[in-house]
Amino acid sequence: MSLDADLAFIAQAMPAFISEAAEQIEAIETLLLELEEQPDNRELLDSLFRCAHTVKGSAGIFGLNRVVEFTHHVETLLDKMREGELVLTPGISTLLLQCNDQIRFLVDTAADERADTPAQKDLRADLVIQLRALTEEDAQPALPEGGAAAEADAGALRIWTISARFGTETFRNGMDPLSIARYLHGMGQVLSMHCGSDSVPPLVNLNPESCYLGFVMQLQTTASREDIEGAFSFVLDDCELDVVAPETSDQKLTRAIDEIPGTPRLGDMLVSVGAVSQDKLVQVLSNQQASRATPELAKPKIGSLLETQAGVAPEVVDAALGKQQKLREFAPTEERYIRVQADRLDAVINLLGELVIAGAGATLLARETHGEALIEANLHMNSLIEEIRNGTLGLRMVPVGETFSRFRRVVRDTASNLGKEVNFEIMGGDAELDKSMVEKIADPLMHLVRNALDHGLEPPQERIAAGKPPVGKLTLSARHETGAILIRIEDDGRGINRERVLQRAWNRGLVEPGIVPSDDDIHMLIFEPGFSTAEQITNLSGRGVGMDVVRRNIEALRGSLRLNSTPGQGLQVDIRLPLTLAIIDGFLVGVGQSKFVLPLEAVVEVIESGGDNVRVDARGRHCVELRGALLPVVRLRTLYAVESGLPARVSVVVVHSPRGKYGIEVEALLGQNQTVIKPLGRLFQTLRGISGSSILGNGEVALILDVASLGELITGADALQAAV
Repeated sequence: MSLDADLAFIAQAMPAFISEAAEQIEAIETLLLELEEQPDNRELLDSLFRCAHTVKGSAGIFGLNRVVEFTHHVETLLDKMREGELVLTPGISTLLLQCNDQIRFLVDTAADERADTPAQKDLRADLVIQLRALTEEDAQPALPEGGAAAEADAGALRIWTISARFGTETFRNGMDPLSIARYLHGMGQVLSMHCGSDSVPPLVNLNPESCYLGFVMQLQTTASREDIEGAFSFVLDDCELDVVAPETSDQKLTRAIDEIPGTPRLGDMLVSVGAVSQDKLVQVLSNQQASRATPELAKPKIGSLLETQAGVAPEVVDAALGKQQKLREFAPTEERYIRVQADRLDAVINLLGELVIAGAGATLLARETHGEALIEANLHMNSLIEEIRNGTLGLRMVPVGETFSRFRRVVRDTASNLGKEVNFEIMGGDAELDKSMVEKIADPLMHLVRNALDHGLEPPQERIAAGKPPVGKLTLSARHETGAILIRIEDDGRGINRERVLQRAWNRGLVEPGIVPSDDDIHMLIFEPGFSTAEQITNLSGRGVGMDVVRRNIEALRGSLRLNSTPGQGLQVDIRLPLTLAIIDGFLVGVGQSKFVLPLEAVVEVIESGGDNVRVDARGRHCVELRGALLPVVRLRTLYAVESGLPARVSVVVVHSPRGKYGIEVEALLGQNQTVIKPLGRLFQTLRGISGSSILGNGEVALILDVASLGELITGADALQAAV
């Protein structure tokens, strides 16, 4: 393969490396923060080392020497910790987090080394000095030994036999075997290399995009098996790899036992690998059988007899016993994953939406023909479409815990800068949300978490004076709730200073002087553009920028915000979001010639109590009586000026909103409907009470009602609370 082609393959594969490395870097940060809380957890430490080793090995394949050299120092420190020579301290943890940031920078700028400014180089050099001071790393090679065997024989050269046969999809996946061979050459001296050509087809059948290559290499190096296998980390799923070191006879037997398929008997396993002859095995089994004739003696185990009477090495017997136990306890379970580009999945979701609309149209036509067979066929088709819908939307559902975990570092660093002590707790991280929404909610959550740390939680001295523990508490939680997800940020800090907010609102003209709104309205003033109660501007807050963006972004996701503050005790911020932005189950209703869709999860019941039964109370609210209590009612006909006379028979759909129940007066109940959500045009984006639109099977447009904002718009918070 030519140099230009080699470089082209590397360029094509670089995005995959950056994506994989970014996941490993995120995992390193998460594991470090978890290790701070559980410093004795060896499993976390081993996982941390593997992540750093994977980043270094993958970077070596692409010739990213800056990443390899710097990550080597980090890996050496982690290895010292694994050996018990160092323990994790707050200082070491901070150093490793800073090093992880530097690795992220090097990976992000892998394609453009010009972005590596002198300031970054100086920072990296300072970090290396700190790492070397901890590890006393005077003259370590650029590629360190790894694994217990290599460390036990430090500096000794060993000859490894490396056999690799690459799959036909290797080139298409952006991988180049030549790059791997070059990387291995950098680990030591290549004594010999033979390129296999037995799988190359005749020229007439050869596909230039398919890979038919394989090689056998003799590599003399001080590196470990783990380091060598790391060179193939990006192609392990598409490569048959065998790394063999010079072995003793017992080691060869142990490896042969490990490769035996199935779960044969112990003796047969040892005979098959040549550890014992068949005649000797029969003799040992006879001796074991004869011992049963003496009841007072304990029955000897076959493994012990093979060691004492047949001369089988203990480690070989142990390997055979371990092979049996492992295969008995662990049934082979294979979890397979495939990466799919987000835009391809979005295209499938869009086509699915069109399929839902087309299915609704076909059902409508079938009903008009009154053909029972056709109606039955359409019902079956719609049930299949619904299953496809649920399955496809499930592909985009991801746990929010991955996003929540990113804030551990934010909380740690921000609290340290502010001189505050914080206990950060994550709850309900396994709750799932549409991936597109998870990505869009990350920035608003970042603002709210930082706001809680800066404005909400007090410094330790102030907390002690207020009778609180010196360590503040910040909780980020998520749970499913009536077809939506509730994300809550809660702290036990100062809460909102109602008087200061109101005074600042009077001064800025947001509220007419002397007018005192409800507590909920006062709390929501902090989301006004440019609004801030901070006495001075800091690096984190004080400019009034950010909170208005939070509200705008959440409302753009058809979500809602609610604050619940207790002065001196803390603040609770509730964010409610729909589970998906694509397709929902809806309840179709009509008012005049207009159609509206209600989210089916929000519908509680339907009552025939509208029209003349609707009364106006002393506060000017439309209400109906429901089981002895007054229920506020929204009249869509009046609210949206729908041309319609009041028919003799109307219905009230009772819905549940975050603040309570209320009713929506409608004139026609048109049944359940799979609703494909279409965004509103720019002209209608500010329309309150409407979250989107949908196209019905007959081509009509229906507006999707936003139950939460509609209730707040019409009845007000106090009215809803009184109606619950």
